[in-house]
Amino acid sequence: MAYFQHNNVNFHYQEMGTGDAIIALHGLSQHSAYWMDTGVAKALSKTHRIIALDFRAHGLTTIEGDDKGYDIDIMQGDIGALADHLKLDKFHLLGHSTGGMIAARYAMQHASRLLSLMLTNCGSSTNFSNKGAAGNAEAVEFLAMSFENFSWEQIIAGLRINSGPLFAGVAAASDSDQLFKKALALMSAGNGKSIAQFVRSFYNDPDPKIEGLQNITCPTLIVSAELDRFFSEPSQILAKHIPNNKHIEGQSMGHMTALEAPQWLSQELTGFLRSLA
Repeated sequence: MAYFQHNNVNFHYQEMGTGDAIIALHGLSQHSAYWMDTGVAKALSKTHRIIALDFRAHGLTTIEGDDKGYDIDIMQGDIGALADHLKLDKFHLLGHSTGGMIAARYAMQHASRLLSLMLTNCGSSTNFSNKGAAGNAEAVEFLAMSFENFSWEQIIAGLRINSGPLFAGVAAASDSDQLFKKALALMSAGNGKSIAQFVRSFYNDPDPKIEGLQNITCPTLIVSAELDRFFSEPSQILAKHIPNNKHIEGQSMGHMTALEAPQWLSQELTGFLRSLA
């Protein structure tokens, strides 16, 4: 296990491989294992050094004091802090879901430092729903209360009954039981109360930052999925406005692409990286 201190945050990260670096960010309620324990990092590490970060409120990352910094503009700066700590002049950036939102925001301001950007199952706004301000606030509070009041086992049991938009692909998979068990393993390292606080602070910006997307000049891969209908339109916005991008959609899979289809995702990511050589 590796850590680095940035202001009042002690960040945990995992890494493997050698070569040009890839900084990888996970999604909500997950941690670095989303990449490390699904086989995706192992595939990428054959040609690259992959560094998977536990971002604020997640995994083994800890924060001292009341200034949590659960804001996307603060959190995009954590990427640069990690790169500086590792003495990386340039690097590839990979982000899934919430991690993709943060990665996109970093790329808007620091594309010149990126060798490439890879965004999976995400958009560039931080709204948690597409139901307007009131609907988003209601969805955020419901989600936060779920993390506060239920164990990870209870949350997974609820998702088995009603998968919602983000676990539709897991529920539809032929190996659904195994995937739900793996999802539980990815989530169980988290602290529900910290994640609830994160949810209330983070998911409140409906602006997709179109002008910022147009400033992302590095080669970009956008990955969406047929059953991930929540991020279908946001992915199309990314593809429309990021200048130098390739957009692919995985068929018969949903939001959790590294969990549901690690071999397919690994092939797409490594193929994209090979195309840059």
